[in-house]
Amino acid sequence: MSAVRDLLLEHLQYTFEKEGWQPPLGHAVAGLTAPQAAWKPGPERHSIWQIVRHVQQWKRGVLQAWDGDPPDYEALSAADWAEAGGDQAAWDAETEALHDLYAAFRRRIEAASDADLAAERPWYRGAPPRPVANRLLHAFTHDIYHAGQIQYLRALQSIPADRLFFAAYDGNVRVIGEVLRVHPELVNAYNPGGWTALQMAAYTGKVEAVRVLLDHGADVHAVSQNELRTTALKGAEEEGHQDVAALLRQRGAR
Repeated sequence: MSAVRDLLLEHLQYTFEKEGWQPPLGHAVAGLTAPQAAWKPGPERHSIWQIVRHVQQWKRGVLQAWDGDPPDYEALSAADWAEAGGDQAAWDAETEALHDLYAAFRRRIEAASDADLAAERPWYRGAPPRPVANRLLHAFTHDIYHAGQIQYLRALQSIPADRLFFAAYDGNVRVIGEVLRVHPELVNAYNPGGWTALQMAAYTGKVEAVRVLLDHGADVHAVSQNELRTTALKGAEEEGHQDVAALLRQRGAR
């Protein structure tokens, strides 16, 4: 196996779909409504929707150049950051297109040889050539910058689900109660990483948060919707939170 190819695939995975040290771009855009995606903190600021279109535009430019037809940098820049908005179907189509681009890059890298990744090519019209692997590394790192922007825009909007999951992780029982009084349907919702609020609170050992979530009807048997397929009890036990594990068993966890 190619070490360079494996490194690029891992970097792509952790910048788009798998949470590591930071939320990946795919998680950052998940679960939003169209109004939340189009919201701007000020008229001169960008919305999440605009950021997603920006990422797509420059990613398509990378693929175009990789195919031997480098785009014009000035033309791409001039077309960037147009106003964006629409209904929920339009926003869902936007995020689907983003995932399609991720899949296209993954397929291309998986099929690439060492020679393909070491080959030099111009990435913009008239620009000096650079190795494919270097350009891809920079393109994927660019996603993390924008994922951070999106997370900040989400925080500015005080999105109820986001407030609940952060509160569960931090053990903030006041915010948990506030959110669930208005949005009881979120008690067993999953975050983009596939965790319920109960699982997050149990994993971080927040016993009072676990108690409040259970009192609001959190499912003690819920299984995480990710590759781990784990429960709140298992998470608490693995992290050594015996007080949390004991409470979960009292409430029926096995």
